[in-house]
Amino acid sequence: RGPLASGTDTAAAIRTVPGGAGANVACWAAHWGGAEVRLLGRVGTDAAAWHERALTASGVRPLLVVDPQAPTGTVICLVDTDAAAERTFLTDSGASLRLDPDDWSDALLDGVARLHLSGYLLFSEPSRALVAVALASARAHGVPVSLDPASAGFLVELGVDRFLALVEGVDVLLPSRDEACLLTGLSDAADAAAKLSRHVPLVVAKQGADGALVARSGA
Repeated sequence: RGPLASGTDTAAAIRTVPGGAGANVACWAAHWGGAEVRLLGRVGTDAAAWHERALTASGVRPLLVVDPQAPTGTVICLVDTDAAAERTFLTDSGASLRLDPDDWSDALLDGVARLHLSGYLLFSEPSRALVAVALASARAHGVPVSLDPASAGFLVELGVDRFLALVEGVDVLLPSRDEACLLTGLSDAADAAAKLSRHVPLVVAKQGADGALVARSGA
């Protein structure tokens, strides 16, 4: 109901809901796309059945690897109550960043028209290796790949040059305004999107309530 009060209580409405960057994309793709959508994810035993039911109910075919050691990733999402509804995350990635190449199968791309990757996969060594295997498999199958950078905060830790090297071969990049500016060192979102589109063929820079900017071949 107000600013966080340090050292004491702040009244709040708290809900626990299924989600995740990849799951959200999958559910909306199933809702709008009218085609089969598959989601590869890694979850803990604590919530595997819950997520499987939620994904199936949303029209997504869940392909969930159950991690015997790590719990399901959990995010505390603080949402501003103003018109911008800006979100601040406290992230415990848990099992989700333990996806690794052994969880991948080329059969996942059978009949697939597009592969979408969550940028969160780039922020741990096992899931970075999975991204490399998935990208190589997609190229071999002629499947275009899109990727959402996911987190400006984690991008700072990873490094811009390393990120751009890791996403080489991606066809569509979907950064937020802040992520696009961070990846280019530019303060103007349109200039940033244009510059990024010299590295990735198509860039769609998300602008929140202002829609999105689309850039191709530097324009």
